[in-house]
Amino acid sequence: MSHSTVPVDSHVLATGRRLGWMDTVRGTAILLLLLWHANAVPEFFGTSMPDIVRSANAFFFPYRMPTLMLLSGMLLTRSLKKPLPVYYAGKLAMVLWPYLVWVIIAKIVFLEQPGVPWWHWHAWYATSYLWFLFFIGVYYAAAPLLKRLPPWAPIALGAAAGVLLEQGSMEQRMGYFAVFFFAGSWIASSPGLIDKLARPRAAILLGIPALAFGAASIIWTESLHYSVWGAPLSIAGALALVAVFARPHVDGPVAQGLQFLGRSSIVFYVSHFPIMAMLSRSLLAEGSFLLLASLNLAAAILLGGLLAMYKSTRPVAWLFRAPHWITGATRSAVGFVTTRFESPAQRDRAPGKRLPQVSE
Repeated sequence: MSHSTVPVDSHVLATGRRLGWMDTVRGTAILLLLLWHANAVPEFFGTSMPDIVRSANAFFFPYRMPTLMLLSGMLLTRSLKKPLPVYYAGKLAMVLWPYLVWVIIAKIVFLEQPGVPWWHWHAWYATSYLWFLFFIGVYYAAAPLLKRLPPWAPIALGAAAGVLLEQGSMEQRMGYFAVFFFAGSWIASSPGLIDKLARPRAAILLGIPALAFGAASIIWTESLHYSVWGAPLSIAGALALVAVFARPHVDGPVAQGLQFLGRSSIVFYVSHFPIMAMLSRSLLAEGSFLLLASLNLAAAILLGGLLAMYKSTRPVAWLFRAPHWITGATRSAVGFVTTRFESPAQRDRAPGKRLPQVSE
């Protein structure tokens, strides 16, 4: 869960190797998401949530999904270096495919939309808890069209949409989260920035305003939800986590557990809600809220862990990634379309063709 044309020079964002700090930060955000839904799903199905739990979740609200979105954007630069057919085929395989698969699973297990039949487009539009995949799919689709703009321009466009569109609408939220996605791409394209963040002073300077904003979100929860004006403070909180975990000596069982969550973030993200929904609609909902929330969390981690162990084995792999023949067909189709719009000079420069040499 988990692009700009500027090369990434920072050694902690170096290509060709797994980024432990990024997995740890992503795993932290996934854990916060699981904790939130372990409590929120029972409330969604009618079980009352204690105020202290609601306040704790409100504190972390500005940082859970914005952090995941920021990290997704940090990988945009690397992805955009690929040829367009490979780029779009990869996004279909890793984003669109699991979105469609788990929308179907959600509809079978718990998702009921009265008056919206399956064939209606609205039934597939940023559906339920899977909106994150839908959003990043839109951002990835648009990114190649925006890469010639200054890196701040997509951020400004997202901010404008987040301010001008109807507050609380899905489109307004899409603009709001675009700020984080493209801010992540801009951060990744800034040589040495992550290295500078991996210092104790950076964690403190970023952490103080982030703590204050988290406290404010407890008091003014609704008014601060998806507020573009608060986005810089949410980014500060995400970067504070980066500052903590990007330091070379950060390791140990806790960090390794978080990295496991982060490496399989798509697995835990898509699989947790249906199992929580089933438990929250069972007879367990009549008992202790704390017990139900604990069972939700444990079941989500257990199911996600089992799926993560076999995520590369068919047919489990098809829950999270499109079969190769679909990816290959998409690559061929995109390649056919893009070559139709290439100029003769571009076709002459295609791999495998040599331009005639001009004599001196």
